[in-house]
Amino acid sequence: MNRKDYKRLIDQIEPDEGLEQQIIQKLRAASGNMNINKGRGRSGMNQWLKRAAGLAVIACLGLVIALTWNHKSQTMVTSVDPGLSPNVNKIDDPQSVTIPKIELPKESNVSADMIGLIVYKGNVYTQTSTSITPEIAKQLRGDQLGRTTSGIDEWSSASDYTEMASTIGEMDVFSVKGYDPDFRIMSYLEIDGQIYAELYEHLNGITITKGEDLIGKLNLKDHVESVKWQDFNSWNNSEMKFKELQADQGLQQFISALYEAKPVAGDKLYEAGIYETAPENQKFLYLKLQDHTEVQLRLFKDGNYVSYGIASVFFQVDSAVFDAFWEQM
Repeated sequence: MNRKDYKRLIDQIEPDEGLEQQIIQKLRAASGNMNINKGRGRSGMNQWLKRAAGLAVIACLGLVIALTWNHKSQTMVTSVDPGLSPNVNKIDDPQSVTIPKIELPKESNVSADMIGLIVYKGNVYTQTSTSITPEIAKQLRGDQLGRTTSGIDEWSSASDYTEMASTIGEMDVFSVKGYDPDFRIMSYLEIDGQIYAELYEHLNGITITKGEDLIGKLNLKDHVESVKWQDFNSWNNSEMKFKELQADQGLQQFISALYEAKPVAGDKLYEAGIYETAPENQKFLYLKLQDHTEVQLRLFKDGNYVSYGIASVFFQVDSAVFDAFWEQM
């Protein structure tokens, strides 16, 4: 991805309303000794706060993207060359793939990777490709595990990665009902009746011998309530053009095959050009489960690969099952 691609990505970003409201509250609290509302009235002050919050959100997002500039597992592709046809079918991999444990920085480094993360029980949990609504987050909120601190930024060193340190500020952290906290936890904040929640997952320092070792933790089998998908262009342009699928036997066969799929190390496929695959050979699948969480998977027809989130591993699904499911879309 080049600088032009990153500019396009920034242009498409809409600040998260929850984060914006949190910043507004902090700015309002900090403005007690300021004359920012002089001659403006309450309406003028609120407009100033909202504008400042929006700019702060954009600045934070720009910083995160800049810090992930050299992250070779970057998945936010915003343009591809349809003429490219990478040879991703001849990857020779062992039977298992180990995703290395995230190494903590030995010293502060402004160019270090920086993503949404929480340190819990000595492990790093990162943002996930499973979404959750505020109402469902409240229903699935389990035991409180602690409260994050805001001790991690681009200048942090290993000594800053203490228990419950994070890049998300101060928020309560809970287990998620139905999921192992060694795999998934949830940040949760409630302000004036508004709920802001996000899922984080431990997807590093693990060895995978088949799809079930990771995909099985998402509880897909026999729990899918509804299915939709979108093509690459819709996803890439944020058009939200979804198409419905039946949660039928074809889907169940696909999920079963995904559980048995062979893992392939992410770095080998990155080098082979997996993300440069032609747009028509990429699709995004959204599985809404009975607990109302929604799992996003990315499908690549070249090689019959499936990926989940930022996990540095791909799953190669049985070709007959993959092709049959692809045709349903």
